[in-house]
Amino acid sequence: MSLEPAFDAFSEAYDSGRQQVVWTRLIDDLETPVSAYLKIAQTRPYSFLFESVEGGTWRGRYSIVTMNPDLVWRCRGDQAEIAEGDDIAAGRYTLQPGGALDSLRDLVAQARMELPKGLPPMAAGVFGALGYDLVRLVERLPDINEDTLGLPDGIMTRPSIVAVFDAIAQEIILATSVRPGLASAAEAYAAAEARLEAVAADLRRPIAPSTGRGEPEPDRFTTQLSKTRRRGRILIDTLRNRRGATWVAPYSPRAREGIPVSTPVSWAELTPRLTPARFTFETVPVRMRRTDPWAEMGRLSQTLTASMLRKVAPSRM
Repeated sequence: MSLEPAFDAFSEAYDSGRQQVVWTRLIDDLETPVSAYLKIAQTRPYSFLFESVEGGTWRGRYSIVTMNPDLVWRCRGDQAEIAEGDDIAAGRYTLQPGGALDSLRDLVAQARMELPKGLPPMAAGVFGALGYDLVRLVERLPDINEDTLGLPDGIMTRPSIVAVFDAIAQEIILATSVRPGLASAAEAYAAAEARLEAVAADLRRPIAPSTGRGEPEPDRFTTQLSKTRRRGRILIDTLRNRRGATWVAPYSPRAREGIPVSTPVSWAELTPRLTPARFTFETVPVRMRRTDPWAEMGRLSQTLTASMLRKVAPSRM
C-alpha cells in the first residue's frame, strides 16, 4: 500500500507535536458509497455515510464514510458529555463544564488540523448529527411536545478513519488521523498503515449476504408489462421464454457501438450513482476478478410458493 506522507515528513511533524493525517488513494471505478459502507462500516457503532447534495437535486462531488471514532461527544439540552477510547464501547461519558455550544466549539477547535494541499477538507474533523431542538440554546421556542424517545439532541464523533469518495477523480481517499502520544513516530506510522490496510482489505471483500429470511411477498411480483400497472413491483418477463424472443445474456458484449457490457449487479449497487456506461471491455474483467454479485447464488435455497405461482401463471394452477 502506498502511503502519504512519506515517513520522514510524517516523523518530523509527529516529533514537533503536530497532529496530521496519513492517507492512501484507491481506484473507485466500481465501488459505490453504499456498497462500501456495507462492507466497512455497517456493523460498527457511530459510523456515518454522508452524501453531498447541491440545491436539493444534484449530487455533489464528495461522499463520505466515517467510522471507528476515538471520541464521541453528545448533548442533551445545554449539558454535554464526552467518551474517549475504550469508554465509548462501555458507555462511560464524562460531563463537560460550561454549556453544550461552548463544549462543541472546543471540540471543533481541538480537531482542526492543517491538511496538505490536494486533500479534500473532510479528510479529518468531527462528524455527526445535530437535532432541531439544539436551536433552543440560541432562541426561545415553545417546548410543549413530550420527549418519548430520550435521544441525545446532538452526537458528534471524531473518526479515526474517513473514506472520501471523489466522483470527479473516481477514487477513494482513505485517511486516518494521527495525534502525537507516547508511541514513537515509527510505531504511530505503522499503526496508521495497519488501520488503512484493514479498511482496504474489507473493501476488497464481497458484501456479506443477509442472513434474514423474510416472509414471502407475492404481491411484489407481476407479469404486467405496462409501466403504470407494474409501478413499484418486480416484473417477471415470461415473454422472453417464447420462440423468437431475445434477451441479453449476463456478461455479454452488445452489438452496437458505445453500448456497455451486460453486467449483473448487487442490490447494494442499485443507487442513483450507478452508471451502466462504466461497464466496458476494460472494467468488467477487473470487476470479475474482484467480486462476483452471483457468488452467493449457489448457497441460496428458495422455492416459488403456490401464492407466487398463482400471480405469475394463474391459468395453470
